[in-house]
Amino acid sequence: MEDELRTIYEAQKIHLKIMEQENKRLLAPEKIKSMDNEIKELKGKLEKEKQVIEELEKERRKKEKELDGEREKIKKYESKLYEVKTNKEYQALLKEIEMAKSENDKTEEDILILMEKVEELKTDFESLSKHVQQRQKEVENEKTKLEKELTTIDKQISELTAKRDKLLSTVSERLRKTYRTLLEKRNGIAVVNVKNGVCLGCYMNIPPQMFIEATKNQSLILCPSCNRIFYFTEE
Repeated sequence: MEDELRTIYEAQKIHLKIMEQENKRLLAPEKIKSMDNEIKELKGKLEKEKQVIEELEKERRKKEKELDGEREKIKKYESKLYEVKTNKEYQALLKEIEMAKSENDKTEEDILILMEKVEELKTDFESLSKHVQQRQKEVENEKTKLEKELTTIDKQISELTAKRDKLLSTVSERLRKTYRTLLEKRNGIAVVNVKNGVCLGCYMNIPPQMFIEATKNQSLILCPSCNRIFYFTEE
């Protein structure tokens, strides 16, 4: 019985490797999709930042054009100062000039704020651009690696399955049937170790005498809590 228990324990380890490979195959398309979405989101963020910069640049140019127009207006007002004939007209022109200059000061301040904001955003944009380029290279490498793994997974699963089935063919039909039934009921884990009186499948305590018998590997002993097969090893 010890040889059979050891054999079925080895078959269990191979089965876990098969499950791991099948899980990789199952999750690969989702992982690839997730990486593609990540790059798409980063590029979207980059495009939005670019649009914001363009809008601010457009606003800056608009204000600079307004400023040039106001400066021309001030020149015209100043040239008229020498043409007016009454003090009232003179004072009115001075007031217009003062208001225009005040408005110009505000516009110049707005332009400076816009320029600073644009420079700040351009720095962020360049940094994000580098990050996107770097991340895109990493994702392409990850996808290439994953796609390469996928081409060999079927072969690995086939080889592991043949190896596992060969081992199972050497044990009794009763033990093989118990093992396969437990695989279905216990999420692919039918054989577990037992340590310090605890089942390492469900982590429940087992009776002391059962633990002693389980460490001998001389008979088929099932966990009273999860019904998994015990195989004791120092691993």
